[in-house]
Amino acid sequence: MASPTRWGILGAGKIAMDFCTCLSALPEHQIIAVAARSKDRANQFASEFDIPKAHSSYQEVMNDPDIDIVYVSTIHINHVELSLAAINAGKNVLCEKPMSLTLEGCQKVLAAAKEKNILFVEGIWSRFFPVYKFIGEQIESGALGDVHTVQASFTQCIWTVDRISKKELGGGGLMDLGVYLAQAAELVFKGKPKLIQTQGSLSDEGVDKCAVITLKYPGNKFAQLYYDTEVSGGANSLTIRGTKGNLHIPDCFWCPDRVVMEGNQVKYFQLPTIQDKLEFINSQGFCYQIQGIRECLLKGLKECPEVSHESSETIMYILTEVQRQLGVSYDFP
Repeated sequence: MASPTRWGILGAGKIAMDFCTCLSALPEHQIIAVAARSKDRANQFASEFDIPKAHSSYQEVMNDPDIDIVYVSTIHINHVELSLAAINAGKNVLCEKPMSLTLEGCQKVLAAAKEKNILFVEGIWSRFFPVYKFIGEQIESGALGDVHTVQASFTQCIWTVDRISKKELGGGGLMDLGVYLAQAAELVFKGKPKLIQTQGSLSDEGVDKCAVITLKYPGNKFAQLYYDTEVSGGANSLTIRGTKGNLHIPDCFWCPDRVVMEGNQVKYFQLPTIQDKLEFINSQGFCYQIQGIRECLLKGLKECPEVSHESSETIMYILTEVQRQLGVSYDFP
């Protein structure tokens, strides 16, 4: 039997809590160490999850010889710096999305991982859900025919959250909600769009609140994407339309447990059972991502099939161009 996968956790926020709740439920995994900005928070987090080592220095986790892979869960303005430091320390990396705020930062991390022969995966957890795997199979098999259109929307009242509204924290709806929309288009159409057109609104600080994004792909294929950080109650849905059939995720498209097919036939996928409390909806789906990463490590892969380096770069290409058209710029890589 293969040895457990040994994790180091960088950051001790709510996402890390849900991730570690799932890790703790999987016997093939061990959490070796956690680091946070304060030693008190690291100690508290370690106590909650029975983690043997707690640090106030991220570098101490990266240098720990007992760790196979680090999970970067800090605020995204730190993602490039921490990913590069971990790669240079010889550690495999799973980095929460978005892995960067710019295309340049993304390319720098991917190049470093390739040079050091390190597994690096951007944590677009949606890709690991069974619904997404089913969608991929349907498209690849030709069951939908020639896919012409992707439509997706994501609205949440999160504008009052500092990391969304404050530019110095890498704020804006695009880098929080829009990442999921862009990855959905990339999942279906692959490759870079021929044309990107964006209309949206900015705050006085120059941070985006909402936008409508149209992506045009070769063959007159389109993705229509919409996000808003000031409204909720809409259908956070994804629809894929082909010449032979359609697929529709009616809500929670970024972490779904069902998909609607032709004739309103609903296909359900039971999510893993987690006994402990979770902070976010369907966070038990982290189990799929965690097991997918373990499989990559056991096979000696340096890229993950669900989120390849090419996928991450294409998604960041789209996001960077949308930023430019909106007039959003950051002082972070």
